[in-house]
Amino acid sequence: MRRSMNLAVSAGVAVACGLAAVAVTASLGPSAPAAGPAVVAEAVTGVPSSTSASVRPALCDAERPATRDPFPFNRDAARRDRLLPFLDLLGNGETFTGGAGFFGPVDAAGLAALLDGKWLDPDDRQNAAPSAWDIFQFVCDHPGTYAQGYAVTPDREDYRVSLETVWAPAIDEALRADASAFCAEADAIETSDHLECFWD
Repeated sequence: MRRSMNLAVSAGVAVACGLAAVAVTASLGPSAPAAGPAVVAEAVTGVPSSTSASVRPALCDAERPATRDPFPFNRDAARRDRLLPFLDLLGNGETFTGGAGFFGPVDAAGLAALLDGKWLDPDDRQNAAPSAWDIFQFVCDHPGTYAQGYAVTPDREDYRVSLETVWAPAIDEALRADASAFCAEADAIETSDHLECFWD
């Protein structure tokens, strides 16, 4: 099974990922951290990927939550962070850089926990990405797919969890067709032998 890692580095550091070797030059800003195509590499990060089969959570079949502005985020970041498989992208034991930490694959049950716990705003979007709720629904409807993204520390004004990648270690024709439509506006998409849709 191919595994890749979610790429996020500070200025001038080059990291190889599943699609290409990318040099990330943007610094972590207040609205979103710098990131490249998201892929999971357990061997590199030492973080086990959350890719075991899971039961479809009840929230998958619930109505879309009403928009709340401002969203009442749960400020218990310690509990939130225990739900997320953070990545040590630079291999130095640190999972947060510039106030943001990137996490590996989270299944539908994990996303439901983030939504239910109010750590993830259903209407949150990583720039041109689908909303968090839409990504959640895609993961719900396609067993074996996962979301990846980043979490921002509570000391920043933009404290949140954002989703920027849909990923699956294997792909068939049905998933390829659905992903091609869902990921039409993605900044990077891979549908050859696995699925990887990344919104910068």
